[in-house]
Amino acid sequence: MGKLADRVKGAVALTLTATGLVLGLGIAAPGAASAAPPPPVAGSSSNPQNPPGYMWQGITFWGQLDWPNFRNIGDREWFEAASFVDPRTHQQVHDIVFTGGRFYDRDGRLTAFLNSGQAGSSSRGYTGTFQEYNTTIYHQQVNDAIPRRDAARIIRAIGTGDVFWTDDHYTSFHYMGRR
Repeated sequence: MGKLADRVKGAVALTLTATGLVLGLGIAAPGAASAAPPPPVAGSSSNPQNPPGYMWQGITFWGQLDWPNFRNIGDREWFEAASFVDPRTHQQVHDIVFTGGRFYDRDGRLTAFLNSGQAGSSSRGYTGTFQEYNTTIYHQQVNDAIPRRDAARIIRAIGTGDVFWTDDHYTSFHYMGRR
């Protein structure tokens, strides 16, 4: 009878563990953290992090427009960057980019970074808003479907001009300075 009870206990424990894993509950040892905290922001005012080369076309575009934000262009919308006729196909082509809208910094990483002084002392005490910008400019013919957005983003503190980039949709942030 003891062996049967041991087998039943083992089966129940195995079933509970498997159920927890399937449901995404994660079973950890008592006192162990089940999820790692988000990584801190990389870079600083003395060591800015340059974004990958493919992001610069969008960064340049938004900079030439003096970094518009949700107050003057609307929240989260497609924006026409250019329009031209393709000489090969004679079709009208639009270069479009997504404004992204307001970025809420829900985990507080960007605000904490600014308040730590790593962006320079003039950014301490920042309580303002952030704006999201996509960096990919898509070429779209008139009848094309709206493209899926990729993971590359620029986030700018509207009040200070401090700019961060992410190429993994907010898993990590890199400080690139002020623009």
